[in-house]
Amino acid sequence: MSDDEVYSGGEDDYVDDDDGSQKEQMSESEGEEVGDDLDEGNQQETITKQQSFEVITEEEMMKESKALIDDVMEYLGVPNRAIAACLLRTFSWNRERLIEAYMEDSDAVCAKAGVPSQDLEKPPDNPDAVSECLVCMDDYKNADSFALPCGHRYCSVCWQNYLEVKINDGAECITAKCMAPKCKCVVHEEAYKKIVSPKLFEAYSKFLLRSFVDDNPKVKWCPSPNCTNCVRCERQQRKEAVQCGCGFRFCFKCSDVEIGDHMPADCEHVDMWRQKAADESENVTWMIANTKKCPQCRSPIEKNGGCMHMTCRKNAGGCGFEFCWLCRGAWSEHGSHTGGYYNCNKYDQSNAKEEDTKSADAKTELEHYMFYYHRYESHRNAMKIADEQRKNADKKGTALMEKFDVRAADTKFLMESTEQLINNRRVLQWSYVYGFYLGSDAAKAAEKNLYEYLQEDLEKHTNYLSELYERSMDKLSEYQLFIQWKEEVTNYTRVCGKFLQNFVEGVMGGLTVQDKY
Repeated sequence: MSDDEVYSGGEDDYVDDDDGSQKEQMSESEGEEVGDDLDEGNQQETITKQQSFEVITEEEMMKESKALIDDVMEYLGVPNRAIAACLLRTFSWNRERLIEAYMEDSDAVCAKAGVPSQDLEKPPDNPDAVSECLVCMDDYKNADSFALPCGHRYCSVCWQNYLEVKINDGAECITAKCMAPKCKCVVHEEAYKKIVSPKLFEAYSKFLLRSFVDDNPKVKWCPSPNCTNCVRCERQQRKEAVQCGCGFRFCFKCSDVEIGDHMPADCEHVDMWRQKAADESENVTWMIANTKKCPQCRSPIEKNGGCMHMTCRKNAGGCGFEFCWLCRGAWSEHGSHTGGYYNCNKYDQSNAKEEDTKSADAKTELEHYMFYYHRYESHRNAMKIADEQRKNADKKGTALMEKFDVRAADTKFLMESTEQLINNRRVLQWSYVYGFYLGSDAAKAAEKNLYEYLQEDLEKHTNYLSELYERSMDKLSEYQLFIQWKEEVTNYTRVCGKFLQNFVEGVMGGLTVQDKY
């Protein structure tokens, strides 16, 4: 078993203890029998489930960021929260790194953070004096001006316009610098609060909160639309997906809303797969595998008959040249002496044989890719169907309650089975990406065999559960048939959950422990 956690399909996941052993806290349903399909004689490991990630709401994240700022203020003796926030942002909100660097050289840390002094602003020497603003060139009273600790003073109107533009430009407003050329003094939170309107300051505060998450490698926003939760995970390179409080599962490493949870394939292979699926190079590969170029104008030509006499049709954009499909020589040099219309004894001595070998290799590679892509798409579409079934589970349950006069609890299995189908289909979908990049060399043969064995088991039982769930209600003509169907679906839902766990344990364990399965 690898040092990564095991797939749970739920909110909690499996993590390794310090001694390397894995623990899982079994729920009541997981502790029950899973039916005759499983070998009851096999003693299963008892492990304890431990949550290795944490879902945090936006309000909790705001409180946490303020608590961290207050802690740094107290520990380092920084006089105000705005300066402490600037220091923390420079060190990606990492308290330990900031404190260590600050203790070594506080001046260097402040300079790096754009904080020339720990004062919030530099007050004017003479508030009643009149000066000329170097931005708008208008005169202003010093009392109606503002200067950061760097001392560059401008009128309040120019400062307001400048900061409003920065906020409207987006998240970069939290790193805005003084308006003076080449000045590195950062515009801090209190300056925004003093100068801009409350509505704009609220927008700035949200950008500041986002930086607390975006700059922290251990915390990420849930990528699901309209969700404001965050997920904290101590293990940034974890293979196991995390699940937000909104129910959305996603890979913590790539956090892509379109992909979500792509286990068992890793992020690099997912990127390569998506690029391959969208790349025009696949069209080129098909052209190489299924067409040949006219020897004269190099236009691609697809053969649609048995005769070797080819014509590059002018009405299709060609040149009209007639040639032999096999050797690509001029047809005027062919006849009965070269083998006739269906053979060519010049082929073995021509350059065309080398081109055809390359074409055959390309066709083999394309067929290999299409084998995995077809199955990837099939499970992807099946997952969409399962998702629709989950959305309609309540409606189906209501119909069953009315037909057989049963309780709502008696139809809970519908939601559980569709959830299991979605989990299984998702893993099966990405398992074909994993398999495509697994390789087929001799060194990988044992891993490939175990992978295909576990995948076949999971696929077979998932398909059967899907068939069970989709059984027509017309066939459930009486109560006893409904109870029998319910027990069968419930039992097979658990069976599928076990086979899913076996598959993921095998893949994440390195596909090396074959006698365990």
